[in-house]
Amino acid sequence: MAKQTMKVLSGMRPSQVDEMIRTYDLNMIQTREGLVYFEGELEDLRSATKHVVDVVLPPGPTVTEIKETVAKYEIELKKSDDGPMFHGTLYEINEAINYMVDLMRERLDM
Repeated sequence: MAKQTMKVLSGMRPSQVDEMIRTYDLNMIQTREGLVYFEGELEDLRSATKHVVDVVLPPGPTVTEIKETVAKYEIELKKSDDGPMFHGTLYEINEAINYMVDLMRERLDM
């Protein structure tokens, strides 16, 4: 069966990446451009999207953008030594980060 890929979210803790690799029997691959992906069977990747993770937010979003994003998706905002983090399923956090990037893009395009 053909292997599928799913992007590893920037800001994930290495211990969580290792846990997902072990739990869902995934591999990790890196492209020439430096992007990192999980690789595995489709059903394993689907299961992995439900895995609960913490993702450190990148610099740039405003407090308002973060609050709007948390309100729209089933995620929580947590504090850490590394900065604010989203806590939730991999799928929800991926959607939330994409939404927040769109909000920042709109703000910067004005």
